[in-house]
Amino acid sequence: MHPPLRRMRLGRQPRIAWVAICAMGLVVGGCTRTTVSVTEIARATESSVPPTATAGIEPGPTLRPTEPISSGLAYAIAWVPGGEALVVRQPAGTSGSEVDELSSDQQGIQLTGNSTLLGSSLWVEIFRAGGGTGWVNSWNLTEVMSSFDFCADARAEALVASVTSALRERDGQKLADLVNPRRGLVFRLDWWNPDVPIASSEVSSLLTSPRIIQWGIERENNQPIAGTFRQTVLPALDDVLESDPVVSCNSLNAGRTAQSVQWPDEFTNINFYSFYRPANQPGNELSWRGWAMGIEYVGGRPFLSLLVQYRAEI
Repeated sequence: MHPPLRRMRLGRQPRIAWVAICAMGLVVGGCTRTTVSVTEIARATESSVPPTATAGIEPGPTLRPTEPISSGLAYAIAWVPGGEALVVRQPAGTSGSEVDELSSDQQGIQLTGNSTLLGSSLWVEIFRAGGGTGWVNSWNLTEVMSSFDFCADARAEALVASVTSALRERDGQKLADLVNPRRGLVFRLDWWNPDVPIASSEVSSLLTSPRIIQWGIERENNQPIAGTFRQTVLPALDDVLESDPVVSCNSLNAGRTAQSVQWPDEFTNINFYSFYRPANQPGNELSWRGWAMGIEYVGGRPFLSLLVQYRAEI
């Protein structure tokens, strides 16, 4: 990811301070600053539109097979740990022969337009850089969007404001409409904890569901984190979103902590907005908290795919 291109504060009122900084090592254009209401942005854009062997990893969760994947766009690799590779197979499926590998940060992948549904996994055929074709699970592909273009996209900014509004209003259907229709919504209750995927069809009831979910563990004592979304995750989201947090694009803010704070390397090609609430307890520098919203594009339109929590650890 490139350095952050915008930094803003998102307050209780639906107004966003928007700073577009056109620099990526070199100045490539002029810079402007303006303030735009979320309502105005939405109105203006309404009509626009698991690790395995060293040979490479195999796909984990699956995408919703009823949602097509566009072949006229460039794709990048996602959900592959840094330093590992995604196996390209011929023919499609985990029993197919290994014909190539794609690095965890690879971009510019082009689809042939062919796809096949194997069980609940949608496999797509890609053009290989060295010639020929091969197949990968579409779970591991995300539409390419540069950091510069993402941080300048008013639609992504409006999405962030709408997600925040849906959570504050406890509007499950509104939240569901903003979630990636192919991938659903994936949680990490700490950046290093395992993924907790929620299917897109389940998001609308998530705010009221009595379902007990295993969210991961507490690093300091290895105790499991379990509970409903409303009991376990929502209070942590409220703690940050209701505090007038500092909001940054493709950059993480953090307070004092003994452990590293990072955007998971499996998501190198996924852009994000981060929310940071500084320490709020006198004498306790560890009382800060943050969240990041990972945003992917589906058919060129931004959707929420990830919610990752950050907090102090000792």
